[in-house]
Amino acid sequence: MKFGLIGKNVSYSKSPDVFKAIFKVDRRDGSFEIFHAENDELHSKLNELVAIGLTAFSVTIPHKKAILEVLDEVDTVARTLDAVNSVVVDGKKLRGFNTDMYGFSLPLRKYAERLKHGTALILGCGGSARAVAYSLYADYEIKEIVVVGRSQDKLDCFEQALKKHLTSLKIRTIVKDQFRHQRNNRYAITVNCTPAGGWNKPNETPLPSRFNWEHTALYYDLNYNPDNILIQNAMNAKLIVIDGSQMLTGQAIQSYFIWTGRTVPFEPVYSDAFRDHLEARN
Repeated sequence: MKFGLIGKNVSYSKSPDVFKAIFKVDRRDGSFEIFHAENDELHSKLNELVAIGLTAFSVTIPHKKAILEVLDEVDTVARTLDAVNSVVVDGKKLRGFNTDMYGFSLPLRKYAERLKHGTALILGCGGSARAVAYSLYADYEIKEIVVVGRSQDKLDCFEQALKKHLTSLKIRTIVKDQFRHQRNNRYAITVNCTPAGGWNKPNETPLPSRFNWEHTALYYDLNYNPDNILIQNAMNAKLIVIDGSQMLTGQAIQSYFIWTGRTVPFEPVYSDAFRDHLEARN
């Protein structure tokens, strides 16, 4: 089994460690490599991955939407979310899937009752944010989402895409520069779907400076770097905090199932791949 990850400036990714743990738990031989591709190199890089014998690969920022244009087949979930993060090489065909919803939802299951009928604050309006909104609505009965994005045009596209399928979900959109935390706003969950706070931008934040952390019950950051200022602030506020390490593990396990038809348990894979991360958090 020969797998990989295609993205831009993602040498920090723990995906190779996660798949190493998956191979170990499943007692299978396999490899997983990271491949860098600039925006204008995507098509040529895909040809290279096929040529060197990859049987499947993951896709991450900033290619999850652009890759839709060069795939031969795209499954319903990926098409609905307008993003692909998992690709199978099937002979000469490339088939795309999306495992974001599965990966995001997995660590939230124990908090289902806390989320039910609540309001969610979603930071960002890209493909990952769309998957988060779908999951919170479908899996946890969130009744309203407040979405903060960089431009009204992108927010409008985000809202229109969701309204096609989630007609009863109340959606409020706010441009980042106009976002001000109101005293009466309370959120069952706040989710950061932006690169701010992440590996390349650990000290940046999509939140206003006076954001009241006490007004959100749970903080979920799709990034998982230890120097993330948002995660640190949420932990200091004694919130329930989930980072992207659990989501990444869930995504990988689901991709592995799509690629091989085999499944592995979450806990041994997660504890092996993120041992140092867990020790640092504790």
